[in-house]
Amino acid sequence: MVNWIRSHGLDYPTEGLEADRFDAGWSVYAPVEIDESDPLAFLEMPVGRSVFLVGDSGRIEEVSSSVPPPQAIDRFVAQERAGSTGQGMGSDDYMADFVRWLEQDGPDEDEPETGGIKIVGPLPHDPLAGDDIDVVAAEASMLIEPIVQELALLGPPEWEWLWAEFAFTVSAEIAHLRFSSYHRSVVVPVPESVAALVRDQRHAVAMMPAGPWWRLLLTVTNRGETTVNYDYGDGPFPYDQLLAPEHYQNDLEAYPRPRVPAWLARYIEGPGQRRPS
Repeated sequence: MVNWIRSHGLDYPTEGLEADRFDAGWSVYAPVEIDESDPLAFLEMPVGRSVFLVGDSGRIEEVSSSVPPPQAIDRFVAQERAGSTGQGMGSDDYMADFVRWLEQDGPDEDEPETGGIKIVGPLPHDPLAGDDIDVVAAEASMLIEPIVQELALLGPPEWEWLWAEFAFTVSAEIAHLRFSSYHRSVVVPVPESVAALVRDQRHAVAMMPAGPWWRLLLTVTNRGETTVNYDYGDGPFPYDQLLAPEHYQNDLEAYPRPRVPAWLARYIEGPGQRRPS
């Protein structure tokens, strides 16, 4: 853990770390010593100091201590169990094996070849005309601004960049937010008020021919320069942003779309047989 902190250039203590065991991993943190005899000592406690969750798989996730520990650990354990590939395997190794598994065997003989894409079902709306697409795209773009404004208010003083990643479906959500400067990096929890804005934005995007994004990626500078990327699953999602298969199925039922990436279709159809080689 010390090597990981140093290699990532984090402004975080590397001496005196403590580790608490939980099911499927360890919680690693720098303890804070407070003089209990001083009634004002709590004012000196750091707010939002990171805690590191280290899975038995080797995966490491940085979370803010302001997130309720049971909530953070429960989500982490669920991800460990959903993506378990053997003792001591890191997230990069897992993703490599996962991709190999998704690509093995090829299409079923009984399934018509569709160029790597599975046809899902009828769309919930008629195809949009060119002008309508432009209107929807403009609305979706406008809805990014309040999200960025709310996120910027969550940052520590003198932050330089923020990175926000949202992996949403109708039944489960993952949100990651990090602020960085030249001297430090800090993870901050995403409040429900921001999540609600992201849901609205995704719903607006759902009217586009491609359907709603699976991941929304935002990069913002303290000068307001914003980069927006929609991830439609051209490749497998990052290990820590891959939801359980049923959540993608729920989303497809709520937002039918004409095409789904082949790897995601396999992931949805075969969770019980997911055995990366």
